[in-house]
Amino acid sequence: MKLLAKTVTVLNSAAILRSLAALIALGATHGAFALDPVTIYQRSSPAVAVIEAPNGKSFNRGSGFILSSKGFILTNQHIVGNNRQVRIKLADGSVYQGTVVSRNPNVDLAMIQIQPQKPLPSLRIQAVPPQIGQKVYAIGNPSSKATGMLDRSLSDGIVSRIDESGLIQFTASVTFGSSGGPLLNEDGYVVGIVRSGAPGTNFNFAVPVGAVNLLPGRRSTAGVQVQQINHYITVGLLQFRQNNFQKALQVFSAGIQQYPSDPTLYSNRGITRRFLRDHQGALKDFTRSIQLRPSSMAYFNQAVLYESDLKQPQQAIKDYSEAIRINQKWGSPITLGDAFYRRGRLQSQQGNKKAAIADFKQAAKVYSQFANRDRYRAAMDQITLITTQP
Repeated sequence: MKLLAKTVTVLNSAAILRSLAALIALGATHGAFALDPVTIYQRSSPAVAVIEAPNGKSFNRGSGFILSSKGFILTNQHIVGNNRQVRIKLADGSVYQGTVVSRNPNVDLAMIQIQPQKPLPSLRIQAVPPQIGQKVYAIGNPSSKATGMLDRSLSDGIVSRIDESGLIQFTASVTFGSSGGPLLNEDGYVVGIVRSGAPGTNFNFAVPVGAVNLLPGRRSTAGVQVQQINHYITVGLLQFRQNNFQKALQVFSAGIQQYPSDPTLYSNRGITRRFLRDHQGALKDFTRSIQLRPSSMAYFNQAVLYESDLKQPQQAIKDYSEAIRINQKWGSPITLGDAFYRRGRLQSQQGNKKAAIADFKQAAKVYSQFANRDRYRAAMDQITLITTQP
């Protein structure tokens, strides 16, 4: 686990676009809390919607998914067409009139807003490009003349190709009606928006979720800067995930040269430098990121550096403690389990058995909440090992 995906609360269409840009900037590597397919479906399907848009005497029917509990839904532009108003049916059977608040035909994405009576289930997104061969899941509303619409159907497959623009080719089965639905990784994060599919073939494609940054919002100077920063981050992360670390370093460095006060650029460059074994350079970047905006992930990555590379366990314990404190305050649990586990391991090595057991119990609790059986068992095994030692 090297990067962080962070959920946000939004209040209006301009705000969601700006917030999504910040969310996408952070990203996350896959496999941090790999879930089983049953858990992925149970958690994700309630946020998948049916979308109907007028098209002459008939309707375009497709899928979409909720990005915010306030009622923002992401889908394909080709589903909503030129309509301003569309019909939205949620998983609980409720029906809303949705307003298309932003669209970009060039990337085939559109944002819809509804006015729900209560907070809605929503999905979290991750802009770190998936790897070729990585497991993915698609949830959508496929339909045919024989079967009609099959609401919220799950299919699985792998990523088979990613082109230079980031377009994701995958093998999970999709068909008419699936467009606009989420493509999820093993952690349950959205990595793409299903765009098209050829039934019975592997020629299925999804728009990378980072393309959400290209939806037009409020065209302020700050908004343009956010979009440019996220361009550096998205391109850098794509190079990083393809193990092109030197190219990733060049991209992040170029971004920092233009935007020297952005903490996420420093954090991502620090991660890249660590993979290149430039430990002092990585430490400088993590430290600068923390100076600009103290975050759980910056402290976590700095702690890993101190623990694994610089061999300074006491400083690592301090940084894991800061990561835990901020995580609990911000309610971002993605790194919380590993922070407790790693701190517990260091506490055990330092002979602090009581503190170590407390940390492993907290780690087990977090892993249990995320249905990560392997990590949960590892934490419980550590407790058993400590308590049985003389």
